[in-house]
Amino acid sequence: MLQLEQKKEPNIPMPIALPQGSWTGLGGAFLSMTVLIAGTGYCVDMFDFLLFNMVRIKSLTDLGLTAEQATQAGIQIINAQLAGLIIGAYLWGTLADRFGRKRVVLGSILTYSLASLLTAFVQSEWLYGLLRFITGIGLAGELGAGIALISEKFSDNRRGLGVGIFIILGFVGVLLASGAAQVLPWRMCYVVGGFLGFSLLLFRMLIKESLLFQKSISMVKRRSELNFGGLKPIFANASQRAKYVCGILLLLPTVFIPQILWSLSPEIAKAKGIIGIDSASMLGLGYGCVIAGDLLAIVLAEKLKDRKRTIMIFFALGCVPIALFLWGPIWSAEWFYLVGASMGITFGSWVVGASMIAEMFGTNVRATATTTIPNFSRGCVILMNACLMLLKPMLGIQAALTVIGSVIIALAILALYFLKDTYGRDLDYVE
Repeated sequence: MLQLEQKKEPNIPMPIALPQGSWTGLGGAFLSMTVLIAGTGYCVDMFDFLLFNMVRIKSLTDLGLTAEQATQAGIQIINAQLAGLIIGAYLWGTLADRFGRKRVVLGSILTYSLASLLTAFVQSEWLYGLLRFITGIGLAGELGAGIALISEKFSDNRRGLGVGIFIILGFVGVLLASGAAQVLPWRMCYVVGGFLGFSLLLFRMLIKESLLFQKSISMVKRRSELNFGGLKPIFANASQRAKYVCGILLLLPTVFIPQILWSLSPEIAKAKGIIGIDSASMLGLGYGCVIAGDLLAIVLAEKLKDRKRTIMIFFALGCVPIALFLWGPIWSAEWFYLVGASMGITFGSWVVGASMIAEMFGTNVRATATTTIPNFSRGCVILMNACLMLLKPMLGIQAALTVIGSVIIALAILALYFLKDTYGRDLDYVE
């Protein structure tokens, strides 16, 4: 870790000092122009990210696939999108640390907006998968660059609020996608997603580049041994590698719930003898609970001034509804929706964990970390799907998901144990 010099030089921005009384609470975080602009972008990002999960069955059926073929093709298309996320995460993260957070945000919006719009005109499943792959590449840049930008603009003990509101605004996009999927034809949903992205481009150009990033570039440009962006600086020593892997494991439960449990809720309900369950409704209700849980989590983290304890609390709260969802005595669709949606409380660990990840790494690799860690965690759904396809014929869908979920939660708790708390850490350093 290399602390940046404090000596003032001409035309070099100094460390950010927020005015007294600015951005000191939830209301201030909501009113921050950076949070509002970045948050609306993440809102559209999440709209596009989970849209396929919501229109999976009706879109593939409309393309002529049977119910069984739609399940198999749906998993393949989801895996293609996730593969795009993994590639895009490395690409955008590296570019954000080398050329700035703002440029990456604009480039990612343009990529996923165009791909989403073109998806509305697909006529075959292979083209569907290809365009979702390209969409995944574009979607990967929005989240990490936004977290890095906001973390570097807020004061040390208030950045959790800014990151939290940014993420909550993103989850509003899931609610919008859920509503669109239930009232619009599936092709029109993709048109809406594409045009929403394009409409953000001009709005996003109002964002100013992170002064902390500009300062780090200026202060260390003479240090030839320092690398900006990429995984090489992160994997240069064992401590950095361990933090990186733990960050990925930490977020796995909040990937497992929407991508597996909520997305496959019709199949899980069928195994329990419940009919009439729609994944779009489950995702919409679930993310409504997510928003409530996130608000509670960011307030609790500020109250406790401890991110690790807050995450552990929300892990514990989330285990109960997960167990009830898979094995509880649920006999009606209404109760199934209620219990399933309540799993969203677990996401309190994600909104606080995102701030921890930004605080664990120096400015020269922060965007790489905040972009690749969440998206590599999302990419683990490919492995989860493979395990599910392997275990389901032997155990059934409920038992298979129980095994996978138990391993995921155990790994997340183990990762949290090895990580140090980062609340209030000064981000004015490089690796």
